[in-house]
Amino acid sequence: MAAPKDPGHPYAKTSNIAFAFYDQPISTAPFGYEHYISLPPTYGTSPEKSWPLILFLHGAGESQRGKNESYASIRHGVPKIILCYDKHKAGMSTPSIDIPLAPRLQGRNPNKGKRGDADLSSTPVSAEVCRIVAEEFITVTPSLNMGYGWNHSILTALLDHIVQSYRVDIDRIHVTGFSMGGYGTWDLALSTPHRFASLMPICGGGDEVRAKNIKHVPQWVHHGERDDIIPISASMKMVEALTDAKAEEVRFSRYPEAAHDSWTKAYSDIEVWRWMLSRRREHGGKEIGEVDGVVVPAENKVPVI
Repeated sequence: MAAPKDPGHPYAKTSNIAFAFYDQPISTAPFGYEHYISLPPTYGTSPEKSWPLILFLHGAGESQRGKNESYASIRHGVPKIILCYDKHKAGMSTPSIDIPLAPRLQGRNPNKGKRGDADLSSTPVSAEVCRIVAEEFITVTPSLNMGYGWNHSILTALLDHIVQSYRVDIDRIHVTGFSMGGYGTWDLALSTPHRFASLMPICGGGDEVRAKNIKHVPQWVHHGERDDIIPISASMKMVEALTDAKAEEVRFSRYPEAAHDSWTKAYSDIEVWRWMLSRRREHGGKEIGEVDGVVVPAENKVPVI
């Protein structure tokens, strides 16, 4: 198991839940993703238990570009919930976070669109949502620090490493993300269509021509109807393609008043986490070559430089 490292900022510090920052040690390329991992508080006292896992993919505005800038990647979504859980356990009844935007943005909300919507990172998270995400799942949050877009091959190698290092229930691996991470959610699933228990892409899009290849995976899609950064039609095309392919379970939540940031509402809904917790890989298949949850053969991996 790799050793954690100092992220170079104080925003990921926790006292009531394990939330640590790591380098990706093995990849399909000479580089990988730095990432945060949270472990349920009872992980260490339940040695016989395997845990469901959430892989969370952030958006482009949350990428790190400068040194020690990974705090940009934990302002929204799953890592925000983990940090709010830590505050909840410390006694805060309606926990929220206060993490600055990346310096390169010069105070400009990257998700505001033409309407100039407010940055919703500091919106509180309910204790109920905090508990289910933090206490029931292992969570993994890669922090993109190169180019644009998530690389499905590197993410697959990262998941292999996590599965080998932690007690993960390999039939309960879930993927969610927003914006660039919504695209990344579908792209990763299309590259490894028999690995995941559920998908929850938010304000993203995908390759509707290949959507039939993931029709067996439960999916809950979210999008704001006023989104002028990634229009709702991007999600609609995928939902329509999945429906035409007679997908087994596709839910589509549309938010009439939301613009690009529909993830704050989506991730605040306790029902999406109850849904995710109840889903497992039941279609009877595994990835080609998958052994004990590991997908990429060892000979196709290299140490990250």
